[in-house]
Amino acid sequence: MAVVEVQDLGPVSVITLNRPEKLNAMNLELRSELGRAIREFNANQGKRVAVITGAGRAFSVGADIASVSEDLTEDLRISFYPIYREIRFSPKIFISAVNGVAAGAGISLSLVCDLRLASKNAKFVTAFHGIGLAPDTGLTLMLARMGGSRFLERLLLGGEITAQEMAEVGIVRLTDDPLGEALKLSEEISKGPFKAYSASKRLINRAIFFDIEEYLEYESAMQGFLGKTRDFKEGVKAFLEKRKPEFRGE
Repeated sequence: MAVVEVQDLGPVSVITLNRPEKLNAMNLELRSELGRAIREFNANQGKRVAVITGAGRAFSVGADIASVSEDLTEDLRISFYPIYREIRFSPKIFISAVNGVAAGAGISLSLVCDLRLASKNAKFVTAFHGIGLAPDTGLTLMLARMGGSRFLERLLLGGEITAQEMAEVGIVRLTDDPLGEALKLSEEISKGPFKAYSASKRLINRAIFFDIEEYLEYESAMQGFLGKTRDFKEGVKAFLEKRKPEFRGE
């Protein structure tokens, strides 16, 4: 079974994270296949819109803890950031269809897309602190710049943000059928003035994400430092052993 499935719908592609039994946790294989699928989409001149969604009851719970590297700086720079750059700086339009829980790097994957549709029951869980880490994959920058500054306390201390709360500040659009709505929207976009859409995306990048490379460099260094702490090692060990971690602030 492919961990990433791609459905070809003419100018539209549907890219599905396909590890439903693991809530679409992003292990090394999934990250590699997702990056490949997005690069192939961007290289195809006939493509205009990509919809990213998750199989089963989750969008993605983020990084698969069992596959996290000991060098978190390199893990981010080599494995995660290229995926987000391919989406954010593509001239094409990306839509996330958040069908269930999104956590950690899964939140970032949904937010880095140009348009974001979410089920009314979707939840966005900032789970980094459970293993002794800070938010990464650009989440703090994206959430703050998109109007989610009211959620910074939950980024600081960890917590859950409902889809309704995200919709109230305009970060997502609520719908009973995220994928179906995304496909309708994709068809409209693919038939519209696409060069104007692409130009609008470049302007948004200049306004909101002008310093993202500097930010990601700082973020990866910060996470690399945390990856060497005793609390991180304890957090991962406790997660794998399915118990509550015993943090010491070390």
